[in-house]
Amino acid sequence: MSTPVLHVFAISHYCEKARWALDALGVDHELRHLPPGSHVQTAKDLGAPGSSLPLLVTEERVVQGSGAIIDWAESSLADRSRRLTPESALEEECRSLEQRLDSVAGVHVRRYYYSEALVEHSDSVRPIFTRDLAPPERRSLEENWGRVRQLMMGAMDLGTEQGQQSRCVVEAELDWLDGLLSDGRRFLLGDGFSRADLSAASLLAPLALPREHPTYGVLAVPPRARADLALWGERPTLAWVRRIYRDHR
Repeated sequence: MSTPVLHVFAISHYCEKARWALDALGVDHELRHLPPGSHVQTAKDLGAPGSSLPLLVTEERVVQGSGAIIDWAESSLADRSRRLTPESALEEECRSLEQRLDSVAGVHVRRYYYSEALVEHSDSVRPIFTRDLAPPERRSLEENWGRVRQLMMGAMDLGTEQGQQSRCVVEAELDWLDGLLSDGRRFLLGDGFSRADLSAASLLAPLALPREHPTYGVLAVPPRARADLALWGERPTLAWVRRIYRDHR
């Protein structure tokens, strides 16, 4: 069988979720970084139903989205004990937690960060998008960065007001997770590391900046976000994220 190819943006926390899951499950894969903008055509050429990343291309199919990629990877495992999805009683709760993290925390962490970084300090973002690209793709993105930036701003609904709205949502989600962790639990549910923990840690990594993350160690955080990260840094949830990365990434 040919090696599955995982198409990603290096900076994307959803792509990190898929990449981490494949690593955790021991699924051999090739990592391919795509430039924003032209990734839309790549996804179309591959037959994906949409343009979002991550995107996994296997011999049999194209799998889009981090949760679907985890499902595919688990379905190919011979040893079910390695699965990130807990068995029976906890599975529904685990998937419910993951769905909330994907649709609320993940979305608003992204809009909060990019509403400052991409709108006001785009030079802090461009190096992360370009550094892992092939030279022709890197040159093309650098030449077209202004247009790509405008397209991204429109697609993600970015702006100062939007950033503040998302900041409020992020704080509310941190309050929720702080509450879950207040009883001293090591994992979000059950006694072992699951896809819920992996989702929470990867999607909140832009706020915790764990050393083990493959990209965020070189991320230039813009000033307002940097002040917020200092303010939030010792919150139980972000301390937990850093521990989960240290122990499981």
